[in-house]
Amino acid sequence: MDRLVAAITEDCYNLAEQVTAFYETFSEEITLPTTASVVGTTVQVVGIDIAAHGEELIALCQRGDVVQDLRLSDLIFAPDTAAGWIHAAYRRSLGLTPHPAAIPEGWKPSWL
Repeated sequence: MDRLVAAITEDCYNLAEQVTAFYETFSEEITLPTTASVVGTTVQVVGIDIAAHGEELIALCQRGDVVQDLRLSDLIFAPDTAAGWIHAAYRRSLGLTPHPAAIPEGWKPSWL
């Protein structure tokens, strides 16, 4: 996990640059829409963006006809997916406890 955080944030000098690096990583590695959960409810993540203040990522989530922005850090992804692994690293970089995750079998990003 620490190696992943270090690889993603290697050239970052502040929190805004780290958030941008995680945004780029999610954009490159995760195919949307993808499934996540929040407060025990399954949602489809249909977009990821940088919050207006630049210091966190937001996820555009859909459940049925309801679409809303949620903090990406509040979501939970399946632990055996690239989204789960990158999300765990993102939470760790924010000083939050990562949700359980493991490097998905066969997933080998070129930058890691």
